[in-house]
Amino acid sequence: MYWGLIVVVILVGFWLHNRYSSESQDFPPLETDPNDPLVLEAVELAKATMDEFLELFLRYPNDAFVKLGFESDCGVVEHLGAHVEAIKGNEVSVFLVTPPITHEGKMAHNYVCQLQDIEDWQITDSDGNIYGGFIQRAMFTIAEREGIALPPELKAMQNKYVDV
Repeated sequence: MYWGLIVVVILVGFWLHNRYSSESQDFPPLETDPNDPLVLEAVELAKATMDEFLELFLRYPNDAFVKLGFESDCGVVEHLGAHVEAIKGNEVSVFLVTPPITHEGKMAHNYVCQLQDIEDWQITDSDGNIYGGFIQRAMFTIAEREGIALPPELKAMQNKYVDV
């Protein structure tokens, strides 16, 4: 029985590692100018719809993702992706999917940020509809503007985004 428990713990640990720290992107990121008007507009829209994010999180807490601004101990602002675990007041407990690159100190994947640190948010409902994801939508538009054909998988994802 003792060995069985060890095997279960190892398997659960392996699953958690793959779920949260493995590369989650099937496609390389589209290089975009962070000052592109579409990206800036997307961030503004995400921040302006924070009440909708909070309301949707209450209904669909299991598939919430945010992009947050994080200043590393080197003074560099990075844009990190994270799964939302809980929200209490203005504090958002997240699990970092993309840990900071320029941060030299130790940092756990579990992190607490403030609502105002969120640059974008995305929530998927039980039917697979995706709310938010304003930067991703902007990147789809930028790709089309630049003449970059989206792979079929991203084209299918693009159709799942719905307005809040």
